[in-house]
Amino acid sequence: MIKLFRKNRQKMLSKNKFANYFAYATGEIILVILGILIALAINEHSNDKKRLELRNSYLIQLHDEADRNLKKLTLLDDEALQMLKELDTVFKILLYKDYDNPKLSTKSFYLIMSKKFYPVMITYENLKFSGDLKLFDDLNLRNAISETYETFNPIGKLEASEQQAIEAYYENFLMRNVKFRDMGISSDTYGKDIYFENMVLTRMTTIAQNREAYGNGIESLKKLKDTYTELQNKN
Repeated sequence: MIKLFRKNRQKMLSKNKFANYFAYATGEIILVILGILIALAINEHSNDKKRLELRNSYLIQLHDEADRNLKKLTLLDDEALQMLKELDTVFKILLYKDYDNPKLSTKSFYLIMSKKFYPVMITYENLKFSGDLKLFDDLNLRNAISETYETFNPIGKLEASEQQAIEAYYENFLMRNVKFRDMGISSDTYGKDIYFENMVLTRMTTIAQNREAYGNGIESLKKLKDTYTELQNKN
């Protein structure tokens, strides 16, 4: 095609037909521009395809990450519920001043039991720090992803505060007032202490707060998983 234009151009120059030559020259320019535009379109299509493939890869990883975090939080919530039931038994024993009840000593163990949530955040961190979060064009989706992972922050703060309370209880009360070899036999040495009763109420409160935080995370993760599934089904 280009050779043809060049031959015709030479003919037009030899015959001094400038107007016709100008038309052919314009045609050559248009042809070059069209070639560039086609190449750019092909390149852009290729880039779009790569971005889509990368986004879909992230979707699979995010879905798996959400599933793993959901399982962890659900397990923690179940364990927290069980701990609340056990400590409620301790509280009722104290309420009725049944200090010789053997359950008082055995179930008091839950006062120093704690669980910690270790979220899986590798994919989200990669998205955030690489800038690939922009691969998700929907601003609402990007916000939903970020907000879901942000629900993990209150959990960490509550767990840290709870751990401090447990350490203070262990150091300031248990080590000073309880003979560990006799804990399973008699609770008379510590069951009546106001510090002990306050600790029971404190732990029941903090565990309830943990459950609320777990619940927020669980709800957000479930919604996010549904969104990921819908997007994967569209692809």
